[in-house]
Amino acid sequence: MGLFNVFKNKYNNTNQKVITLEDCIEKMFATDGIEPNREDKVFITGVHGKYCTFQVALSVVKSKGLLIHLRFPIPVKENVACAVNYEVVRIGKETVEKSPMTQVCLSGRNEWYNIVVVTMKEFEELTDNTPDEIREMMLDAVKVVDNDRFTSLAAAIYGYKSYEEAKMNVQANSKGENNASVQLNDGYDELLNETPNLSKSRCLGRLVRFADIKMKVKRDDSLNERAAKALKKSFDSFIQEAYNIANEEERDLIRKLRYLSMAKDEDEINEDDFALGKEDALRSLLALGDPQSLLYDDGSADYANMSEEEKLYKVLGTSRYNESPYSQGSLGEGMTLVRQAIDGYCKPRYLMDDDAKCAYEFMSEREQLVAVTDDDIDWGSLEGLSEKVVDIVKCRAFVFPGDIYHYENGVAEVRWEINPDGRFYCDEDGFGITNDKEINLYGVIDRKGKVVKKFTLEK
Repeated sequence: MGLFNVFKNKYNNTNQKVITLEDCIEKMFATDGIEPNREDKVFITGVHGKYCTFQVALSVVKSKGLLIHLRFPIPVKENVACAVNYEVVRIGKETVEKSPMTQVCLSGRNEWYNIVVVTMKEFEELTDNTPDEIREMMLDAVKVVDNDRFTSLAAAIYGYKSYEEAKMNVQANSKGENNASVQLNDGYDELLNETPNLSKSRCLGRLVRFADIKMKVKRDDSLNERAAKALKKSFDSFIQEAYNIANEEERDLIRKLRYLSMAKDEDEINEDDFALGKEDALRSLLALGDPQSLLYDDGSADYANMSEEEKLYKVLGTSRYNESPYSQGSLGEGMTLVRQAIDGYCKPRYLMDDDAKCAYEFMSEREQLVAVTDDDIDWGSLEGLSEKVVDIVKCRAFVFPGDIYHYENGVAEVRWEINPDGRFYCDEDGFGITNDKEINLYGVIDRKGKVVKKFTLEK
C-alpha cells in the first residue's frame, strides 16, 4: 500500500494511520536522500545556491500549515540598514507579485539586522504530490535571494554599485546557523571619508529632488499617484517608488545618499540646507548630467564649472584609489599612473596629470583600451599573426600583462602584450606550459593618453 493510499480508502478503517504534514516533509527528504536536522516539528537543511549554501527551516503550524524560513547569509549593520532596505523592499515587491505566499523583509534590532524570506501555506488536503510541492516551495524560497538577487543584495550591504565592482574581494561561505564568512572593504565607510562634509538636511534634499526628477522623467500617471500617496506615508516610501524604477547605478546613488544622511548626527531638519540640497540635485542632473556628483560635489560653483577630466582627477585623489585593488605610482614629469589589480595583475587604469589637475581613463574596467582607435594601429605589421591574436587587437583587449613607461618630453611608451609566452598558462608547479611566444605591440601616448605613435609589432 502506498504511503498516501489512506486518502483513497473507501472504507473507514480506524486502525489506518493518518498521514501528517510531517510525514510529507520526511518523505520529501527521504526521496532526495537528505538527513535534515530536526527539532520537534522543525526541519533544518542546507540548500546550495550559486554563491553559498542557504540554511532553510521548515516548520509545521497547526497540523496542515507549512512555514518555510531562511535568512540571507550576510548580516546587515544597523548603520546601513535603512539604505539596504530599499533593495529588500524592491525584491520583496517583485516576489509578492509572483508568489503572494512569500514575504521578504529586514528584521532585527540593536547592531545587526537580517534579510529574511518567509513562505506560509495552509494545505487543504495532503496528497501524493504534497512532498514534491513542498520541495518546490523550498527551492523557490531560496531562488528569491539567489543568483542576481544575491549579487544585488551583497552590493547593497557593502556599499558598491554592483557585485562586479566588489567581486575580487567577496567570498561568501555559509558556516551553518545562518552565518557567513565574508571579507570585503566597506564601501559605505570609504564613501564617508571621501565625500564633502554635508549636513543631513542637504543630503536628504538632494535625495528627494533626485527621486522626484526620476519619477517625472518616467511620465507615468500611476507612478505619480503612488508617489503622492507614499509621500503622505513616509519619506522612505516616497524614495522607494523612485528606487523601484531606477537602474543599477541610480539605485547605488540612492542608497549612498540615504546612508550619508543617516551618518550625520542631526535630529531636526534644517529647511535652508534641505532647499540647498534640492538645488544641488537640480544643477547636477539638468546642468551637468552627472548624478554621481551628488555624492562628491560640495555644492560650490567651482565643481559645476569643472570639466569631466578635472572631476575624474578629484575622484582619483580620494582614499579609495590609494588602496587595494588600486595603487598609484609616479611616471615622471608630473604624471601619475593609477593601476588596478585584475586577475592577479596590476593593469594601468588611469593617467593623472598633476600639473593640469586632470585625469584620463586609459583602460576600462573590462580591460579595453579606451583611447586607441583603428587609426592608432599599424595593421601591416600584424600580417602573419594568427587570427586569434589579431582579434585581441581588434577588440582593444588589454587582458595580458602590459605597462606604461616613464614620460620623457611629454610622451611615454606603452607595451601592449597581445599574446603571452607559454609560462603564462602553467601552474605554480610548472605544469601546463605551452609553446606560445610572447608578442607585444609598442606605441607612444601623450599626457592625455592619446596615441601619438602607432602601435606596431616588436621588431
